[in-house]
Amino acid sequence: MNFEQVYREFFKIIYSYIITRVREDNTAKDIAALTWQKVLKNFDAFDENKGNMSQWLFTIARNEITMYYRMYYVKKVLSLTGFEDAFVADEKGIEETLIDNQEKQLLLQAMATLNKKEQDIIALKFYSGLNNRQIAELVNLSESNVGTIINRGMNKIRVFLEVK
Repeated sequence: MNFEQVYREFFKIIYSYIITRVREDNTAKDIAALTWQKVLKNFDAFDENKGNMSQWLFTIARNEITMYYRMYYVKKVLSLTGFEDAFVADEKGIEETLIDNQEKQLLLQAMATLNKKEQDIIALKFYSGLNNRQIAELVNLSESNVGTIINRGMNKIRVFLEVK
């Protein structure tokens, strides 16, 4: 595969993963741009013997997210805007878009109650569409451990949503 094919195939799932981790559209776009810039710069260095393309891309994205949070805490920047700017009304009516936005906000609040490992694994599973085996390879855990983390995380989300 060449870079363009990789970009077309993986952009959406990588971006979905990033935005669920940072919860802010402009930041997610910046991190995605940095991720793809790194991918392009190192594309020729990719070695299939060390892992598949998906693992490599998610590793780069995870590293960029980690770097963002390190810089975030170092600078002690507190965002006053939430994730709500990420959702723009499209063909839906305003009322339907507002309801969707409220549901997404509630889900993001539920995700925020999880620890970082749970957030990461659930984002990889449900927002990026990876299966447990792919996630296990990516995060260096056993497949059964990934399943357990997903199950526990989903139970926490379920409890949070029931209370709300």
